[in-house]
Amino acid sequence: MSNNNDLIVLYQQMADLTSPECASVCRAPHSCCSPEYCVIAMEYAREEWGVDLSGSITNHARLPFMGSNGCVVAPHLRPLCTLHTCEVNGLGFKKNDPDGSWNERYSRIREAIDDLECRRERPVDNGVRHA
Repeated sequence: MSNNNDLIVLYQQMADLTSPECASVCRAPHSCCSPEYCVIAMEYAREEWGVDLSGSITNHARLPFMGSNGCVVAPHLRPLCTLHTCEVNGLGFKKNDPDGSWNERYSRIREAIDDLECRRERPVDNGVRHA
């Protein structure tokens, strides 16, 4: 399996871990979602993966990629959102994790993502491969 395919799997694993936090643990579900993060995801998807997200825009009043069950953009195309939870962002860890398994899993997946991102091939644009 290529690094890119491995990354897609890892980002999905991370989303499976973090999405429930955003949907149910935060005081206001998806309250950290912001239109500017949608713009960043659109640019990142195009520049880093060669994917045009303009066809994925939803009818949500405020968030271009918010569907009825959360974001409609694949986790690897929106890394800022996929990696985010309020507690990890604010404290560096999840507070209510009695046995430490959630924090350990987050750290393990994050480390694997970081490692593969450093070695990932970028799309070619005008004959120039992005580093």
